[in-house]
Amino acid sequence: MIFELSVVKDFRSLRGARIEWAPGLNLILGPNGSGKTNLLESLNVLAGWGTFHGRTSGAVSWDSERGRALLGARVTGEEGHELQVQVSTRMTPRIDGKHATFTDLRLAVPSITFLPNDINLVEGSPAVRRLFLDRLCALCFPPYARRLSEFHQVSRHRTALLRQGRPVRGTTLPFARLGGWVMEMRRRVASLLLTLEDSTDICSKLPFSFSMTPALGDSSGEEKLLRLLEETSERERYVQRPLVGPNRDDLEITSLGRPASESLSRGQKRRLVLSLILRSGRLIELQLRRKPVLLFDDLAAELDAAARRETGMMLQAAAWQIFVTGTEDPFEGFAGTKHFLPLTGE
Repeated sequence: MIFELSVVKDFRSLRGARIEWAPGLNLILGPNGSGKTNLLESLNVLAGWGTFHGRTSGAVSWDSERGRALLGARVTGEEGHELQVQVSTRMTPRIDGKHATFTDLRLAVPSITFLPNDINLVEGSPAVRRLFLDRLCALCFPPYARRLSEFHQVSRHRTALLRQGRPVRGTTLPFARLGGWVMEMRRRVASLLLTLEDSTDICSKLPFSFSMTPALGDSSGEEKLLRLLEETSERERYVQRPLVGPNRDDLEITSLGRPASESLSRGQKRRLVLSLILRSGRLIELQLRRKPVLLFDDLAAELDAAARRETGMMLQAAAWQIFVTGTEDPFEGFAGTKHFLPLTGE
């Protein structure tokens, strides 16, 4: 899929603009504060992921006459759709003029976003890696987002019962069933990423090897979670919150026989994350039979000239629509359509 054009009105600093996009590499260039990240964020919303920080506060321009922002896009490729999201105190998506869900948007134009702090996928907390897997699972397995939400409801109820000193037996089976299914999907996606046979050799250019080990292992998610709930029941009552489950899951990324956070330089970590995202794009293409859209904010930060060239080659080989922001062209010598900010016009 590709964004053919997008329209933005009263979204953050973007008062109004209509932008036509190219099928391949799109470079969004301009000085700091010109609205590059805001424009990328508008595409992230239209792709069904919401704002970068998950909140609608501040998303509408402070002097908007109607108190709302309007985002629209025409996407083409495997299918053609008109997308629209109205942003106020909440977000209201539409596809081809009909009410839709964010899952519908994600399936209409599957996308992956890379922000500057996503290097924390390697060296950050387990929550960063869980979010990465959750987004990928939501694309590869459409029921995933709903079941993850249902698990969070059960988890909150179990926590409330623990804090009240009441029995939690009634929540154990749904907690294990939903949580086990979520963890199993994460394990499956991580295994697919690691064993993906890609004819384009997206990850072959890395000058080091890496591996990923899901915390769940090879056993059934539900069975393992039931066993862990029983083993931690006494401590769980003491700390008054669940100690196992998807909220405690992790993905161990190693290189050279040690945690990648310790064995790789900062530049190598960034290149590893980029490789994982490109490999994720290939997995999405295979699973959904649709080409993904990749969104990168300030991708070239902390990459030297050689790494920038290698990154340009990797992005070009992917043959997907890709958006990259920056203060200057990070990939000189590679074909790309340049869009200069600040934007003007309705």
